[in-house]
Amino acid sequence: MSVETSANVHVGNGVTANVDNTSVSVTIDNTISAEASVKVGNDYANMEVGVSGKTGTIVEAEAGLINNNVVVNLGYSDTTEVHATAEVNIGAEGVGIGSSVDAYAKTGTEANINMSVGQNGVSAGADASIGNCVGVDADVTVGLREASGTVGAGVSIGEHLEAGGSGEATYHNGVATIGVSGDVAAIVGLEVDVSVSVDNKQIVKDAEVVGKETEKVANTVAHETTKTVNTVAHETDKVAKSAEKTGKKIGKSIKKVFK
Repeated sequence: MSVETSANVHVGNGVTANVDNTSVSVTIDNTISAEASVKVGNDYANMEVGVSGKTGTIVEAEAGLINNNVVVNLGYSDTTEVHATAEVNIGAEGVGIGSSVDAYAKTGTEANINMSVGQNGVSAGADASIGNCVGVDADVTVGLREASGTVGAGVSIGEHLEAGGSGEATYHNGVATIGVSGDVAAIVGLEVDVSVSVDNKQIVKDAEVVGKETEKVANTVAHETTKTVNTVAHETDKVAKSAEKTGKKIGKSIKKVFK
């Protein structure tokens, strides 16, 4: 059993910009945030709870060609918000279940746009909100070695207007992902998210393992069958020779009787 604690405070550092051969990004950060968390776990399960708060304005913009994908991300947030979160993960032998909950109170304005198009597929989304609200978001993820699926939902209540949605169909490093999400809010808001990923590489690996194990079993069966057949043949031969000897003895005895 292990226990980890963390706490930090972040103060925005004004304006930062990064430019390279294929992309450019700019961030204007005038926020102050703080968070603290506790994580408890072992080899098979862990749980983390935390609280965080943030206030201020942050503007982010990014565009360029990243890993052969055209990427555009724009974000604006001028909010004051507090979050209480909890996350639980359980896993063993390639099977895992995870769940998370986020309860929050927020006031302010937010808007986000993101898009990625290229060799890894298409992913795009946008959302915007204004006003104040309290809400709860939750999701559950079930993962196998070959595939994983996530379902999420949320509800919010308050004097706010919110709308958004996103979708993706991507393929990266052998993992295919299809997902959709959407939310709409006016006084009472609802949110639903669904995403499924399939790891084709793991399917191939598992198929190879099954093939090898099947071959081993087949070889073992063939070997044991051959041994059994040989044993039966050997014993049959012994019985036949014994019967032949017995028959000869009986024949000699009968001849003696009739002499």
